[in-house]
Amino acid sequence: MPSLYLPDREAFVRWDEVGRGDHTAIWLPGLGFPALGNFLSVVTDPAMPPLRSILIDPPGAGRSTFIEDLSVTDHADIVAAVMDHLATGPCAVVGYSMGGAFVAELALRRPDLVDRMILAEGNLLTGGGPGTRHMAAVSAQEFANERLPEILGDLHEGAIAGDTVDDFILASWGQVDPIALHGMARALVALRPEMEDEVLRLALRRSYIFGALNLADPEERIAKNLPDPDRLKAAGFTVLTQEGAGHELMLKDPATFAALIAPLLAP
Repeated sequence: MPSLYLPDREAFVRWDEVGRGDHTAIWLPGLGFPALGNFLSVVTDPAMPPLRSILIDPPGAGRSTFIEDLSVTDHADIVAAVMDHLATGPCAVVGYSMGGAFVAELALRRPDLVDRMILAEGNLLTGGGPGTRHMAAVSAQEFANERLPEILGDLHEGAIAGDTVDDFILASWGQVDPIALHGMARALVALRPEMEDEVLRLALRRSYIFGALNLADPEERIAKNLPDPDRLKAAGFTVLTQEGAGHELMLKDPATFAALIAPLLAP
């Protein structure tokens, strides 16, 4: 599989390429998820336009090497290094959940690489969502020894009961180094407070996809630390909602997500 060695980090970042086309899209997954598992059903959906899709495993997730103490800015710089290595030029960049924060920082730091940004319930606000805060609230050792086993136990019960989202998260987080997963959560909670305002001022094509269930009640959206859709629209974002979904979006219904995102990726 393709990889790039980062000599300053003494680590490999790895990715998968799916599909062919004159246009390229970069796909960045949620916290601790392998990119291929997060997006394969979407990028191969018949609704999608012909694309060269590059699915990048962030350091510490999937098959990329764990690197300690990475900030979201560091993650964005590593994505940029892969894009420079592949000579992608400016292209569409899609980020789900934590991956959305990587996209935002990438667009701010390397606008030459981002033709359009698509955030699927991407994190733009400091503080993280409830699940991430729960993970980051304890020390790395307490997370590894106590909190993560509890989380995996709950996911295991859900997977046995037939919950496919729980099963995917269980399979993903069960393979990640606990210290790496904790570090990702801490990085997400520590997003720069000014990042959302900076993203709202960007002059490029920007889209945001919400799970409709998270917009049904404004207090639910605020509790989950999601941005205000009216504020996004006022800044020029295209705002879409996936009916019947919460934060899980493509993990629950990849075909519906693909139908939503396909027009945003069309040339």
